[in-house]
Formats: sequence, C-alpha cells, structure tokens
Amino acid sequence: MLRLLFSVGVSLALLAVLLYGLTGSINLTILPRLKQILVTTPPLAILGYLIAALAQAFLRAIRYRILLKATEKKVPGIIPMMLVSQSRNMFVDMLPARLGELSYMAMLNRGYTVRAEACLSSLSLSFVFDLMALAMLIVCILVYQLLSGQPQAWLFVVLFVVLAVVATLLFFLYPFFARFSSWLEQVTASKHQWLAGLARFAQQTVIALRETAQAGILTPVLLLSCGVRLIKYLGLAALFLGIGQTALQATTKVGLAGMLLSLISAEAASSLPLPTFMSFGVYEAGGSLIMTVLGVDGQSAALLMLAVHIWSQCVDYGLGILGLVLIFLSSGFLGTERGKKTAGSSSWGMIPVAVAICIAGILFAGFEVRNLKKIGGFSAPQPGVPLERGRGAEKDKVLQSLYGFVVWSSNRFGNHDIVMLSLPEQKLTRLTTNPHTEYYPRISPDGKRIVFSRSQASWVSQRNPYPWDVYLLDLATGQERLVARNANVPTWSDDGRKVRFQRNGNQFVEYDLATQREHILFETGKNLALAKTVLLETPVWSDARKALAVTLRGSMRATVIIDQQGKIRRVGNGCEINWAPAGSYLFHVDHGGRMDNAFFKVNPDTLRRILWFDSPGEYSHEYFPKVGNTGEFLVYGASKGGHEHDRADYEIFLWKIGSPAASATRLSYYTGNDCWPDIYLYTLKIQP
Repeated sequence: MLRLLFSVGVSLALLAVLLYGLTGSINLTILPRLKQILVTTPPLAILGYLIAALAQAFLRAIRYRILLKATEKKVPGIIPMMLVSQSRNMFVDMLPARLGELSYMAMLNRGYTVRAEACLSSLSLSFVFDLMALAMLIVCILVYQLLSGQPQAWLFVVLFVVLAVVATLLFFLYPFFARFSSWLEQVTASKHQWLAGLARFAQQTVIALRETAQAGILTPVLLLSCGVRLIKYLGLAALFLGIGQTALQATTKVGLAGMLLSLISAEAASSLPLPTFMSFGVYEAGGSLIMTVLGVDGQSAALLMLAVHIWSQCVDYGLGILGLVLIFLSSGFLGTERGKKTAGSSSWGMIPVAVAICIAGILFAGFEVRNLKKIGGFSAPQPGVPLERGRGAEKDKVLQSLYGFVVWSSNRFGNHDIVMLSLPEQKLTRLTTNPHTEYYPRISPDGKRIVFSRSQASWVSQRNPYPWDVYLLDLATGQERLVARNANVPTWSDDGRKVRFQRNGNQFVEYDLATQREHILFETGKNLALAKTVLLETPVWSDARKALAVTLRGSMRATVIIDQQGKIRRVGNGCEINWAPAGSYLFHVDHGGRMDNAFFKVNPDTLRRILWFDSPGEYSHEYFPKVGNTGEFLVYGASKGGHEHDRADYEIFLWKIGSPAASATRLSYYTGNDCWPDIYLYTLKIQP
C-alpha cells in the first residue's frame, strides 16, 4: 500500500507536469491549427514512434548492462534496465541541461542497489558513446550530400564541434578525472577530512572507468549506441513524416537529409543549458531553424516541430510513468536491502508522507486538467436535430406585433454560422456559409449591417479569445468585409461609424470604418491599473456614459465599469455585463437563479443591483442577454442546465421587459447550440 500511494502520487504529479508544459508553452493564437494537426496525426505514425521508443529502451538496457558488468557482479536484468531507461528518458526531457540523467543513478542505486560509482561510470560513458554515434550519423549525412552534389559546409562545422565535445569528455573522464581524484585524496589526507567521502567516491569512480575501458567492450557498446541513435531518429521520422505530409505538406521541401538535420538540431538545442521547461521552445527553435533554411515557412516549421515534440513527449511520459510505477512496486526503491533490516517503525512513519504525496499529485493533476478544459473543446459539437414547434408558436401575439429580426450564432449547419429570424414571419435564414466558426453577431444602429467574429481555423472554441477576425456583413447585398485581424467580440458605436473589439485578450480597440484606422482605447498593463494577465472579456463602450462595461478574467475575476480616465469601479461578480440603450442601466449574468444563472439589473451611478430576470420554466440556465435597439425587449439564450457556451443546448428566447418572466417567447427549436443573439426592431410598423 505504501508503494502504491507513492506510485499514484508521483504518476499524477508527472502527468500534471506534462499538461503544464504543453499548455504553458503553446501560443494560444496558433492553438486551433495545432489542435487540427494533432487530431489528424496518423495513428500509424504514433504507433511507429511507440515501437521505436520500446526498441530504443531495449537496446539501451543491453548497453547499460554491458557497461555495468565491467565493474559489477550483480546487474539488474533486461526488463528492470528497460524500466530504468524509460524513466530516465522522461526525466531527461523534463529537466534542462540533461540534469534528468541523474535519475538513472537514483533508480539503479536506490531501486536495485547498484553502486553509485558504477552508475556514474556507465552513465558518463553511455553519453560519450551517444555522441560518437551522432558523429557517425552526421558523417553518413555528409557522404550522402557529397554523392548527391549538394554538400552543406556548415555541417562540417557541426561534425567538428561534436568530435571536439567527445574528445573533451574523454579527456575529462580519464586523465583529468584520475589526476583530480589523486589531488582530492591528498588534500583530504592533509587537512580537509570532511571531503573524505567525496574523495573515496571519486577514487572508486576512477577505478570503475578504468575497469570499463579495459573490459574490451568498445565495439559492442558503439554498435548498440549507433542502433539506439538510428532507432530514435526512425521513430521521430515516423512522426515527422506523418504530421508533415498529412497536415502541413512541409516535408517534401526538406528531404531525407533535411529531416534528419532538423531533428538533430532540435535535440541539440534541447540539450543546451537553458532555463526551459521540458525543452519547449528551444526544441522547436532548433528544428525549425533548419527547416526555414531549406525553404519551409516559419509558422509551418514551428508547428511541425511542436507537434512532433508533443506527441513524442506524450509517448515518452507514458512509458516513463509506467516504468517509474513498476520500479516503485517491484524494487527496493522505498527501502533498500540495508533499510529493510530496520524497517519496522520507519515504514509506519513513511505512510503520512506517501499519503501527502498522493493527495498532492491528485490536486496538481486536477488543477492542470481544469486549466486544459479552459481552452475549450478540441472539436466542434454535434449539430443536433430540429424540434417540433409548440402549438400556436407561429401565432404568438407578441411576435405578431413586432417588425424586425433577430440574429444569433447556431451550429445547426455544422460549425457555427450566423442565422436570422425575421419578424413577424419567423422565417429563419442562414446569413453565413463559411466553413469556419462564426459567433457574436451585433446589429448596426441603422439595422442594415452586422459585425461578427470568425475563427482563423475551421473550429475554435469560444473560450479561446485569440484566433478570431472581425467581419462586417451588409444584410441587403450579402457582401462581407474584413474589419480587423486578430479581433474578437465586436460592438458598434452609437452613430454606426466605428466598430470596437477586443484584441489579444487584454486590449480594447476602436476601428473607424471610414478612415480604416485603429486606436487602442484601453490595455491592461499599460493605461489600465491592471496586470497584463487580466483579460477584457466582452467589453462594451457606452457613448452616452463615456464608460466601458467589461468582465475581467485571467488573473482577476469581476465585472467592472471603467471611465475615460481609466478609473475602475467594481460592479460585482458574474459575467457578460452590458449597457442598455443610451446607457440608462447595466445588466449582467450572475449566480442566484433557479438553475444557478439569472440576469441582474444595475444602476450605473449607485451600482445597486436587483434580480431582473429568472425564468420559472425548464429553460432557466440563462446566458447571452442583449437589450434590443428600442429598449423594449430582451433577447437571450437559455438551457435546461448545460453550461458550455458553444456546446450546450441553448435555445433563444424573447422577453418583453417588465412583463412576467414566464411570458418569455421561445424563438429557436433545435437540439444543437444557439448562442449570442441580438434583436433589431423597426420604429415604424412596416418593413423597409
């Protein structure tokens, strides 16, 4: 039980580390395209890398055993050494500057009672042989380039550097380390007795290195190292080719030699002593540098290397966690042979530690999974099916007296499109047919145009505020116009001459339609006394009040009003705060309703709020409130309890402000997702 608790805690913590490394390293602006690449990666490519990883661990295990047998009488078997190798691969990727190599010593010494000096000797020499195998691979690439008539001079420099590093390491491990050990022993004997343990360990390591060198194992170890290196790049090549040809069509430009050079460059960069986590960033930079030289565009190169890195990390972490768990459960890692003699009470003392590690692992993993979910779904939700309209729905007295239209975003045609329901006819028209996701339509003050957000990839969750563009649609002609790149959740000025939107999560920008010029009105971390990590969610400016109503997210959660000078007044919690026409009052979503959510009305002067609307019916989880241009009606979405904005079965409703909540009229009848409505009513009871 003690070992099981340790295993579960450590495993969950490592999974959380992997999730933290992945989500923390990805630029959210490229996340939709990266999602698509990861989802479309051929399973055979992943399987190829998995098989290569297992074969690589097998060859490493054989090589480690040969090196250890030169100095040790009792050496772990092939299976335990494979577990150690898999665990070591995981920790090497996790920590910078190859500090994870030390896990190899910990696993062997604590788990299988191999002497520390033998562990250090075999580890050091295996690293040198890995570099020798890399040098031989570079020589093969150079020969291939010379035969093809396209040699690259810089590759000779790389070969020289690798050989120089090998020579330096061999010099350090043999003549230099032996002399250092002798000097340390002399210093210890004369006056520094506290160094006796270190001097003894150094001397024993020198003996182990000498015995290994004299064991006549150079040829088999070098051949095994070449096999490890070859299989490693075959596995990475399977991912590289599978991802490149399926999603990016980028591999045809680099060729076989270019692919190997890109992978070698990525690995070399990740081995540099830089303060990176799990080598994210430097790995992609090293590989994409070669690819861009060979003619691949920068973003495609970075995405390809990032996708290769993520899939390889997932496989390596999976095998590494499995190896570590099996080592915990099958070896003496939690109590060596020496410790078992006095286990008794000390084992009981370890139980609280094991329980604490297990709980910490569960909490850490749960927190990272929650953060991953905040990015949104990885694929579009199912469209759903149409429903029968209730009796008399077409003859609703309220709808029959209205002349205008309602627009909203619906996934009934696949990815979300903008649809329009005309009043009083209640005829539904599809306004956009683009294969990308569209949402947040807002009607111009004159009712002739709408602005909306369109994703930069075929599917983007509304939780991701970055990869969107703002478009304008002329309702009479159907002509679309791009307003702004990297823009989201647009709104109109009162005169219809300007469009305002959010950019990069933390900017509120104004765009003049006539001059086509942009002006940043607010930006957290600059002209707002808020950290840059605070996001401005669904910001709406009131021309009448000269103030911004906005929901703060990220490192701060609140609904606030911000005046022209940047003074911030907190309204409360909740979200989707908005202005009524002419800034007469505020309204927003908050908890406290029948199905958690309800709409609240706020006095912008006193900030006093009251419960405004909460449906007593089965659709009482309300969202997306928007008051129409005349101020008489509120249009909103509501579900039976589902919460996710772009996935739950929200239906669109219309409520005459001031009437009983139960009198709200249902406008949509579809089991898919309908969201973010807006309404426009003509002041004259005729349609133009």
